[in-house]
Amino acid sequence: MKDAYNTGHLTVVQAILSDRKKERKLSIEEESLYLKSLFYLSEWNEFLAEWKDNEKKTPELIMYYFKVILLSREKKQVGVEEERQLLELMAVSPEACLLYLQWKEKQLKTKHKSLFLAQIKQFQNYLDRMNQEIAKK
Repeated sequence: MKDAYNTGHLTVVQAILSDRKKERKLSIEEESLYLKSLFYLSEWNEFLAEWKDNEKKTPELIMYYFKVILLSREKKQVGVEEERQLLELMAVSPEACLLYLQWKEKQLKTKHKSLFLAQIKQFQNYLDRMNQEIAKK
């Protein structure tokens, strides 16, 4: 299954896991692959329907969830837990910051803008340090 997913046979992965789901409950790993395949196949409605039943919401899946909401333009109410997990990711992920900014769009206050600008500087410092470490090798 993982090989099919990694080689880009997403329709095959989605079909197999959909059939397995009818027969039995998917394992956590299968559930994750199923959601990822739905994401990459642009099956937004099915992704959101499956999201409700997902037990293990990993940081990667949280990012996919917010991307689906933004891409599908669904007027969906985001759960408190999902928002909390995205906020936690913002400390370590520029992509999480960008998703949050896009999701909140017009709700961002001026005082919060300075916090995001500081975060940009912190991420840039990490990138500069990474470049220095790579240049040493």
